[in-house]
Amino acid sequence: MTTLVFVALAQGDQQTGYTASFPDLPEITAGGPGMAELVTGAREAVQKELQRLESDGQEWPRPTPIEAVTHQAGVIPFLVDITVEDTPVRVNISIGERLLKRIDQGAEARGMSRSGFIASAARTALGDRPASPGVTDFDAVARKLQDEWSVLGRKITDSLGPDSAFNRNMTEFDNKVSETIRKTADNISAAMARRKDAEARSSRDETDAKDQDAPASAGH
Repeated sequence: MTTLVFVALAQGDQQTGYTASFPDLPEITAGGPGMAELVTGAREAVQKELQRLESDGQEWPRPTPIEAVTHQAGVIPFLVDITVEDTPVRVNISIGERLLKRIDQGAEARGMSRSGFIASAARTALGDRPASPGVTDFDAVARKLQDEWSVLGRKITDSLGPDSAFNRNMTEFDNKVSETIRKTADNISAAMARRKDAEARSSRDETDAKDQDAPASAGH
């Protein structure tokens, strides 16, 4: 088994979703409403493109290291790893015309390419067991995803400068919260002042009433 790691370049935001392109595979793109969905879609897109190239008898491109990939500001690079059984290599062979026709008929009946059919027949003749689809080292995948998200998180943090839309939105949110707190505090202060005024008036009224009752009591 061989692991190929391709660089993907992500653009977008949480409102409009994200898209990714691939410098080494310019014919394909991937998309998703969030970064998690984008990573999954990118892996599926790369795997399908590699299968298409193999079916067409084309060699796979050599992955470019992430440090050698240039990109515009605001673009987030991330890695897409694909585990494959073997990397295809173009070879020239001589084969009889009738046998070649039978190979093509057998490949078409099985929904396979000529190259895939010949490779499968060769593995069977060599006693190799066919790979079981879906059998994966989940611990290794989890570790790779964790490392990938750590790198992606650092990239996102680095890209969020003081003038980014994220920071502008957070500043606006903080201002609204501060304004709400200020208005609430003012309302509480005003309510307390009104309560003190009411208590003071009530106290003066009670004093005035006592003063008015005092002479009448003295006359009796």
